[in-house]
Amino acid sequence: SSYKSHTTLKCLIGIAPNGAFTFISQLYTGSLSDRQLVLDCGILELLKSVPQGKRVMADRGFDIQDLLVPTGLILNIPPFKGSQTHLKRADVIKTQKIASVRIHVERAIGRVKNRFTFFSKDIPLAAFGTINQMWTVSCLLCNFFGPLINE
Repeated sequence: SSYKSHTTLKCLIGIAPNGAFTFISQLYTGSLSDRQLVLDCGILELLKSVPQGKRVMADRGFDIQDLLVPTGLILNIPPFKGSQTHLKRADVIKTQKIASVRIHVERAIGRVKNRFTFFSKDIPLAAFGTINQMWTVSCLLCNFFGPLINE
């Protein structure tokens, strides 16, 4: 996608309950849909080894429940308002619970961007040949900084 006249990059990450990175996909251009990202990055194959009935948390835009059916996993995303003017009380509570955990994903990404400021600026075109390796190594190095969440 074009964000302020720049190409954006995105990836799919998985984090453990303590905030450690457990899955880091390669980087894709921002024009790729979230659904296509899930299909292309290899996470679905890895999720087949997760016990059935476990939950996978994702952002609201990840319409992938049908992709998880073969794995027996349950998609946990915030409810949509749809045509309603307000969420139902139960949906508000569900959204708050998801948001209280979702913040840790944002903190994990923020940790990478804050520790490795290279990713917070425009990335030079010359770096695009190694940007996937740089991103992956930076994420994995963050696992050695201690847990984001004290257990």
